Amino acid sequence: MLEWLEFLRERHKFIWGICTGRSLMHLVEGLADSFPFLPDFVVAREREIHFPGRFGRFVPDEDWNRNCDRDHKKLFKKVRKELSQIRKYVEETAKGEWVQVEGDLAGVVLPHEKEMEGLLREVERVCGKCEELGHERNGVYLRFSHSAYGKGPALKEIAQRVGVPPEKVIAAGDNFNDLTMLSPEITAWPVCPGNAVPEVKKRVRMCDGVVGESLASAGLVEAFEEIFVARRWSPDRSKEELVE
Repeated sequence: MLEWLEFLRERHKFIWGICTGRSLMHLVEGLADSFPFLPDFVVAREREIHFPGRFGRFVPDEDWNRNCDRDHKKLFKKVRKELSQIRKYVEETAKGEWVQVEGDLAGVVLPHEKEMEGLLREVERVCGKCEELGHERNGVYLRFSHSAYGKGPALKEIAQRVGVPPEKVIAAGDNFNDLTMLSPEITAWPVCPGNAVPEVKKRVRMCDGVVGESLASAGLVEAFEEIFVARRWSPDRSKEELVE
């Protein structure tokens, strides 16, 4: 996969980034262990935008991150009562853990993934009328957030800044918190590996993307081969031409 990323950056001037639910600190630790080069951008905690700065350190995008922090604080005050009800359900009914850290509305860690559907029903019952309140889900973890901020909106913001239309964006994901960036208004080329959750595979297929058969990065390599070798992608060809 790293060889493909290097090739795309050199041959087609691709910009490569990582959108993750992890904090920037945890992401940087992982990059140091596995990657020989830095991404061109990072979206941390599913909403904070960072770009490489001097000396290999990532620098926060001040305007985006400041607005993000401000809107989350406003939302926290607005839905404090509702989140208190959800917390009671999490701790007493689902027997899960309620987590609050600086800069987050709240997070949930459930003992088993099977409790997630019950939690989502309770969230809809209590918070369904608040359109600003969203959540990001991955396995037994759930994080509440402002619906205007997430992997999808952040990736859209970055693409618009560098002048890249959805037709030239490839977005890869495997879990529920990736769904916002696997939609047509963000990317014309959604891809996922064989171990993606069924909902992600369904979204990718509905958008004429590519679902790899292999797991994790090997599945993404298959997706790249389908797009750039089998379909012969180039900057001047439309997706309709390639699909045909």
